[in-house]
Amino acid sequence: MEKTGETRIDYSTGRLVTADEKEPQECHVKGCIPDWLNGDVLRNGPGEFELGPDKFEHLFDGHAFIHKFVIKNGKVKYSGKFVRSEKFKTNRQYNRILCGGLGTKSYPDPCKNIFSRFFTVLTTSPPLENCNVNIASLGNVHYALTDGSIAYRFDPETLDTKTTVNMIDVLNIPLSTAHPHVDTNGDYYNLAVTFGRNANYNVVKVPASSSSKKDPLQDIKIHSSIKVDNPLQPTYFHSFALTENFIAFHDQPYRIQVPKFLWKLATWEPAVDSFRVDPSRKSLFHVIEKKSGAQIPIRYETKGEFCFHFVNSFETSVEGRNFLVIDLCCPAVGYLNEGIFILKNLRKPMVPYKTPTKFNRYFLPLEVDETTPKDVNLVNIEGCMAEAKVHDDGSVTLTGDVVLDMPNSGVLELPRINYNYNGKDYRYFYSVSFLDEDGGGQLVKADIQTKSGIKWKETGCIPSEPVFVERPGATEEDDGIVLSTVINQDPDEPVFLLILDAKTFTEIARAEVKTKLPLSFHGIFDVKS
Repeated sequence: MEKTGETRIDYSTGRLVTADEKEPQECHVKGCIPDWLNGDVLRNGPGEFELGPDKFEHLFDGHAFIHKFVIKNGKVKYSGKFVRSEKFKTNRQYNRILCGGLGTKSYPDPCKNIFSRFFTVLTTSPPLENCNVNIASLGNVHYALTDGSIAYRFDPETLDTKTTVNMIDVLNIPLSTAHPHVDTNGDYYNLAVTFGRNANYNVVKVPASSSSKKDPLQDIKIHSSIKVDNPLQPTYFHSFALTENFIAFHDQPYRIQVPKFLWKLATWEPAVDSFRVDPSRKSLFHVIEKKSGAQIPIRYETKGEFCFHFVNSFETSVEGRNFLVIDLCCPAVGYLNEGIFILKNLRKPMVPYKTPTKFNRYFLPLEVDETTPKDVNLVNIEGCMAEAKVHDDGSVTLTGDVVLDMPNSGVLELPRINYNYNGKDYRYFYSVSFLDEDGGGQLVKADIQTKSGIKWKETGCIPSEPVFVERPGATEEDDGIVLSTVINQDPDEPVFLLILDAKTFTEIARAEVKTKLPLSFHGIFDVKS
């Protein structure tokens, strides 16, 4: 630990190690794991940042690594493997970073002559999508995902990579989110964009009946579409909302500059600077009726905010008026452009991030007509600062209510809920912070009702996204367990699976394993009997 006017923790070494591939091995369990907690913790993230003389330049470019903790009868086993993407296989073949990524330059085949390499640049694109962000399950089938067109199916038992689904081939979709939803009936939904003169935002769907197939994502179809207002600059999105009757997403000032993006891919250059904030834009919400696929013809707008992750959304009634409530996790609008994810910056001692993340709640009125009161706040809830005002042209201006107030929490992100409450009124969410008051990290349980949170933190430890597991027979929303993979700033210290009581947010057990593992992004828990 280094002190230079303020406390700093250099945990870059622990965060940026190359992951160890391991066959299942026993973990050392401290504490007592509940006898009902049986299942697999599956997590995904970048696991390799250097090959031979080369280094990736952006966190999102590291080779995808899936690791697993198997919990059974109070014991835990750990295993981990890289996703065998085309990018991974090409780079490993040459022990060089030929296929870069979002923030790292790519190079054509070094074994070809100058003419062949020039021809390669003009006629092909480098394989970039190593799917290092999330994991989706459709029945017993599992996929590694990123915000792109490709998904890799893998075996959840062995972690071996099986097949590739390219949604450009299936639906001409170049970008889709890494955060699909599964409806209560088992239908799989995601949000995607198509480029071109007739660019659309698309809701895509895999019916529940396909989940028993070997590769259900091959059955993906377009459920509904919304025309992009500016085909040259569609919005970027990473997640969306699904409720009983509606699908909603956030049209934000962070835009994809399509001509620049496509040119960067064609010339094998990093595309990270193809994304930019348009400060003149407000945030919009688009709402689609799930049953009919029709868009609600109301323009909902608010102050421009950036959002990676929706927390939750649900339908409610206030004084006889129906609303769609949307909760967003909103870090600073420009923080993606501040170099937080650039690896050369991550290798330096980290300092606290001074702009706190906002968690905003918006109330979207679902019926607006000539009888709706104009220019008055339709949200009449004691203690709630949210506003929804209808104007003469039928548009609605929204002001968000803050649902969590936690100063000095750094970048508070990756919110998760008890998924049984997805699309329903709820009280709690769980999140992880980076670059908090001492430059480290912590886990947070947020109580929306009190707008406060409680923390788990251990010196030198960097937790990952928390995942909630409900106790069988639970009757309360927070009756269960929160799981997080934790690494240490000292890479010689063991990695451990942290097991917290969700009610008290106190540790009840941990399962330690000696392995190298950098920080992961997202994951799931597969319940086993």
